[in-house]
This record gives sequence, structure tokens and C-alpha cells, in this order.
Amino acid sequence: MAYKIPQKLQYEEKIIFGLTFKQLAYAMLLILPAILIFLKTDINIYAKAVIASILSGIAFLFMFFDFSSYIKNMTSWFKSREMWLMDKKMQNFLAIEKIEKGVLYVRHYKKPK
Repeated sequence: MAYKIPQKLQYEEKIIFGLTFKQLAYAMLLILPAILIFLKTDINIYAKAVIASILSGIAFLFMFFDFSSYIKNMTSWFKSREMWLMDKKMQNFLAIEKIEKGVLYVRHYKKPK
């Protein structure tokens, strides 16, 4: 009996503590400085706690909630929110050939094989 394997499988290797390399990189970039700030600086304990918790919260957003794709989506939205239908970028994006008497004509593309 044959079984089809899905082509769009995404597998990332777990390295340490069940975390991927990308998650470990975010941890090193944000959690390690938070720990160092909390333990090695001579500022007020409340300021240390606030700074460390902000850095740790940002790290957890990037590590477990895919915050990087959210940022990418928001930046592309901010770039394209001022486009209008008659704007050249929008016409290229929608493949608009012409608009006549309320009818929108689009270019035909061949489907990729």
C-alpha cells in the first residue's frame, strides 16, 4: 500500500532543550544580556527587573510566537497601505491591463508547471 508523503514538510533540527538554532540565536541575543544586566549592574533592583523582563519578553515573542514574520507582515502592510487602484504598483501587482466602462481587464498568465 503506497502512502503519499506531503511535499511541503518543514522540519527544523532541535539542538538544545528542544529549541531550534533560530530560537537559540534569539535567546543568546536577548536573554543573555537580560541576565547580565540583572546580575552585573549596580542600578536599582526595580530598574533591573523592568529592563530584564522587557528583553526576556521580546525574546519569548521572537522564540515562540514567530514575531519576526509578524514584523515582516506589518512592514509590508505599512509600505502598501497607501496604494490606490490606479497606482502603477497596484496595476502591476494585480496584472491590470485596462479599465473600461466599469470592467476590469487583467492579463492572462500561463500556470507554472
